[in-house]
Amino acid sequence: MCNSLDLSANGLQVVVDDEMPAGSIFRLCIDLKDADPIFLVAGVKWQRPDPETEGFRIGFSRFESNDTDIERWKALVSDMLDVG
Repeated sequence: MCNSLDLSANGLQVVVDDEMPAGSIFRLCIDLKDADPIFLVAGVKWQRPDPETEGFRIGFSRFESNDTDIERWKALVSDMLDVG
């Protein structure tokens, strides 16, 4: 479980409890409050200590991948940018 800090069409930044080495690849489940979860495949681009917790900030870069919700992700981010 983690908390997202920043979302973009190409990735996201989250705060997690444990380190994740750069280059690691994960299948992510983004749990949304008012919609079905979004499943993506993303790689760790960077990590650094989080100044506000004892955890780590992780930068994920999402991959174009079959059997994911990449199109829903792009639509979600586009909708967020239109509202903001």
